[in-house]
Amino acid sequence: MKGRLYCIGLGPGDPELVTVKALRLMKECSVWFIPQSGPDKETAGRILQAAADYADEDLQASKTIVKLAFPMTRSEEILEEAHRKNAEIIEAYLDKGEDAALFTLGCPTVYASCSYVERRVALAGYDTQIVPGVTSFCAAAAALGTSLCEKDEPLLVVPANRNDLADLLDVPGNTIIMKPSSANDKIRPLLEKKGLISMASMVQQCGTKEEKIFSSLEGTVPHSYFSVILVKKEELI
Repeated sequence: MKGRLYCIGLGPGDPELVTVKALRLMKECSVWFIPQSGPDKETAGRILQAAADYADEDLQASKTIVKLAFPMTRSEEILEEAHRKNAEIIEAYLDKGEDAALFTLGCPTVYASCSYVERRVALAGYDTQIVPGVTSFCAAAAALGTSLCEKDEPLLVVPANRNDLADLLDVPGNTIIMKPSSANDKIRPLLEKKGLISMASMVQQCGTKEEKIFSSLEGTVPHSYFSVILVKKEELI
């Protein structure tokens, strides 16, 4: 009998935001697949370690831990090859009848590279399950002490590198800008041009020891990869 793959969201960074279901599956799965985008970029692994410590200090010692490469590139060819290789590695363990967990930051359903691999494994005929996690933008709004949307307010979530970001900012409602470091040079001038700079706030490294909260983007604000911008255009009466 083949094993099952669980694609599990670890949340934005705070190990206490890892769900009870995720913790249960950490215990049950004999194989852990941990994504890395480089030798010094294993954020998911650090969150996993901290979360595992809450459950059982020796939890990781009993697991087979496999690191999977998820290159930070927009090259479709490179990404396609990486996803194919990762799926093959996972399938080899599932063929042995071992249940496996593929972990990702945030939620697997929101701009997560692991979703491409999970889909490949599922299409190959294996049993898979997606386990949602707390999203970075929900955690960021909580850190800012505000809501994302209330009453009839719409909410638009967009990646910063879209070419039509200017048009999307004109859409009524509040806007979440994901991964703003990929478009540092254009976001601030764009928000200023549209008169939205005073309505924009940002959280970096949300839920980690390095967390920084910027209630306004007016003035000099440094950027990092793990950042979320909230533009609250809607005002409740």
